[in-house]
Amino acid sequence: MSTEGNNIISYLDITVHRNNNNIDISVYRKPTGTDTTIQFCSNHPYEHKIAAFKYYRHRMLTLPITEESKQEEWKTIITMAKSNGYPVGIVNDLRTKLTSKKHQKHPPPTTPYNKTFNYYSPMIRRITNLFKHTDLNIAFRATDILQQQLSETQNNTNPSGIYKLKCNTRNKAYVGQSGRSIGIRHKEHIRYIRTNNPQSA
Repeated sequence: MSTEGNNIISYLDITVHRNNNNIDISVYRKPTGTDTTIQFCSNHPYEHKIAAFKYYRHRMLTLPITEESKQEEWKTIITMAKSNGYPVGIVNDLRTKLTSKKHQKHPPPTTPYNKTFNYYSPMIRRITNLFKHTDLNIAFRATDILQQQLSETQNNTNPSGIYKLKCNTRNKAYVGQSGRSIGIRHKEHIRYIRTNNPQSA
């Protein structure tokens, strides 16, 4: 839980300053924050790359902060964009679009169909552009992400199935089938041979 100190308290995205009878609000960032986003040169959909900056810009516009604080916040956003390889022009265009969009009247929401595509490269847009003038909402899903690498199941290198054991002494072979691991079944055969167990096939 946040506690107040020196008439300052931080809560969620804001820092509240008590100054006599006034309250000043500014954007709060954790001391451990690195301001790292998806690198602009990475193989991610453009929508994923600018999502963070859309959020930062929207937060700057909607929080009840002073114009001076908004200017400081915008400088921070520009610095963050540069450090992650983004051209400043892209972020500035985003600022203009979001500002104008805020003052537009939006029609009542509809319920379009949604479709998700795996994003392998910008070439996938040749397909998704075919749906540009339809009621189909296109979303992209990144591939080969860190989560997939960490949670990927290992291939079974010792599966069940049909196997063949060959006797080097009599040059004869035995073919069997097992629903369990072939390695476990092989160990059972060796144990039965050593103990002369008649249960072994």
